[in-house]
Amino acid sequence: MSESWEQRRRREAREMDAAIRSTFARRQSNAELRAQLEALAQRPWFREFSWLWGPSLHVRDRVLFRPLILSWLRVGNLTATGKWVDPWQGENAAALETWLADADRHDDVEVFRRLYEWRQQGLGLKKAEARWREDLTQRFRDARTRAARQLVLTKLDVETGRLDEATALALDDVDAELARPFIRQRLPFAWGPGVPQEKQHAMWTTLRERLLARGDTELAWALYRRLVTEDAWRADVFALTQSVKDSQALVRALEEHHPDVAPTGAAEVFVELAEKRGRDVVPYLLAHLSTVFPRWAGLRARAKNAKGLPDLLELCRVRGWEDVWGAALRTSATAETFDQEVLKLVHDAKADPAVTRGRLLQVAGTGGEWNRPGLGVTRVLPLTDSTAVMLYARFPELLRGPFRMHVSSGWHSSYPELVGRALERRDEELLDFLASRAATQAQPTHAGNKRQREWIRVLDALATHYEELPKEDGVFARRAANVLGAIPAYAIWADKTLLSQNRLARLLLMRSDDLYLADPRAVRDLLESPQIHVQALAFRLLGRDAPRARELAASNTDVLQAALLRPLHRRTRLMAFGALTNAALHDVDTARRLLARMRDAFALPDQRYPKEELVELLAKVLRRWPELRGPAETPRVFSAPTKETSP
Repeated sequence: MSESWEQRRRREAREMDAAIRSTFARRQSNAELRAQLEALAQRPWFREFSWLWGPSLHVRDRVLFRPLILSWLRVGNLTATGKWVDPWQGENAAALETWLADADRHDDVEVFRRLYEWRQQGLGLKKAEARWREDLTQRFRDARTRAARQLVLTKLDVETGRLDEATALALDDVDAELARPFIRQRLPFAWGPGVPQEKQHAMWTTLRERLLARGDTELAWALYRRLVTEDAWRADVFALTQSVKDSQALVRALEEHHPDVAPTGAAEVFVELAEKRGRDVVPYLLAHLSTVFPRWAGLRARAKNAKGLPDLLELCRVRGWEDVWGAALRTSATAETFDQEVLKLVHDAKADPAVTRGRLLQVAGTGGEWNRPGLGVTRVLPLTDSTAVMLYARFPELLRGPFRMHVSSGWHSSYPELVGRALERRDEELLDFLASRAATQAQPTHAGNKRQREWIRVLDALATHYEELPKEDGVFARRAANVLGAIPAYAIWADKTLLSQNRLARLLLMRSDDLYLADPRAVRDLLESPQIHVQALAFRLLGRDAPRARELAASNTDVLQAALLRPLHRRTRLMAFGALTNAALHDVDTARRLLARMRDAFALPDQRYPKEELVELLAKVLRRWPELRGPAETPRVFSAPTKETSP
C-alpha cells in the first residue's frame, strides 16, 4: 500500500532532520560542508529546517555561508516529527535570538530583516505591529547620527509594517527629512471593501496639519488619499464644486482628493459631480472610471452594475457625452449591460450609420488590464451570439476588426450562429480568428448541457471547413498558418489533452506537416508565432530528414538562431537543435553564422541546458565543414617517436 501525502511528508521531514544533523556531526572543512548542504538543499523540506542549520552556519562562518543562507533561508517551522511549530518559542529560541542579535550587531541588513520578519510572524498581527512600532521608535530615537537612523529604517523596512500616527509623529520629531519617504511608504490603508466603519483608520489630523504648516503639501495629500474615509471624501469633493470655479483647478483638486482605495460608491459621486459642474469634471471622470466595479451578491449570483452606473450612462446619453459613455460602458459595466447597449445601437435603423459606427467604436476594446512580471490579465466584455450576428450583418468590418475580441469563442461562449454565418459568407479573416481561439480549448468529453453541445457543434463545423480546403497552391497551408499564428502566447496548457480531444487542433498541429513544408511563407508564420507549441511544430518540420526541410531551415536562420540562447524547455530545444542541424549542414555560410551562437550557448548558466546535445550539434557542423574549425577544434594525431639509428 502506497503511503499518503501526510506520511510521505513526515518521512521526508524525519530524513531531512537526520541528514542535517549527521552532516554537521562530521569532521570536515567549511567548503566540504557547504557542498554537502547545497546537495541537501535539492531535497524536499530543506528550507523548512532553517531553524536547525541556520544558526550553526552563522556561528561557523557567517561570511562564507552567507550566500547559502540567503538562498535557502525561509520561515522554517517543520520538525523531525513532521509538525509545524514556532521555533522562536521553543528550545531553539536562544540560538535564533543570538543569530538575530549578531546580524544586528554586524549590520547585516538582509539577514537581520529576514530573521526579524520570521520572529514577527509568530506573534500574531496585532502584537507584531505593536512590537515593530515600538522597536522602530526606540531605535530611531537612540540613533545618534543620520547614517545610523537611516540604517534603522533600512533594517526595519519589513513588508508587514504599517505605521500609526503616534509612531509617525515620533519619527518626524527626530528627523523629519529622513523619515519622510519611510512614512510615505508605510502608511496604512484607512478602509477597503468589506471593512466595517468602526475598524477604519482615523485621519492623522495632527501630522497632516504639521505637514501643511511646514509646506509639505505632497506628503500631506498622500496621507489624505490613503486615510480618508468614503463619506469624508464625498463631502469634500462636493464642497469643491462650490468653492473652486476654474475648471482646470477643479480637476487638479479632485485628483488631489481621490482616495488610493477605489470607493464603492464612486459612480454615485461621479453622477453628482457631473450634474453640478457638467463637462468641467469630464477629465477627472475619464481618469477614474476604472475604479467603478460591478457588484456580486453571491458566488452563484449574476454580476450587477455598481450603484449609480446606470444613472451615469443615462446622463451621458442625454447630454451627448459619448467619450464618458463609451469609457464607462467598456470599463465598468457588466457583460449583460454592455451587450444590451451594443444591441440598441445595432437595432437603431433610423440613426445615421456613420454616427452608429462611431459610437460602436467608442465601446470596443479592452476594459482594463492587470499586469505583473510574466503575467497579464485583460478584461474584455463578451457579446452574446445573437448580438454578434446582428452586428456582423450590419457592420461586418467592425466584427472582423475592433469587435473580434468580444466574440472570442470557447466553451463559455461558442457563437454557433456567428460561425454559421461566417461559413456561409466564406469570411476567411473572421473564420481564421474564431478558429485560432477554438483550437486552444479541449472538447468536453460529454455533452451535458446546451452550452457544451453548441461548443462541440462549433468545433466540428470549423474542423470540417479546414479539412475541406484545397490542398493545392498552398491554400490550406496559408489558412492554417494564419490560424496558428493568431493563437496568443500561453493559450495552450494541456497540449496532450487538447490534441486528443480537439479535432481542429489535431488537424492543424499534427496532421498537416507535408502541406506546411510546401509553402515557405506558412513555415515562416509558424516560426514567428507567439505560441510556443506552434513554434515547436515549425522546429519539428524543419528538423525532418528531407531536402525541402534543410532548404527552408537555411532560409530561416535569422529566426532559428534565437533558439540557441532563449529560454526553452528541453524537449522543445532538442527539436530546435534538429532544425538548426539541417540549417547548418545546408551550406557553409549558414553554418558560419550559426557557429558563433552555438559557441555562445556554452556560456549560458542554465544548468538544465542540454550541453551534451549541443556538443553533438557542434561536432556535426565541424565535421561537415572542417574549414570552420578553430585552433582548439582541430584534431591532432600524435605518434610514438622513432628511434634514431647511428651512422
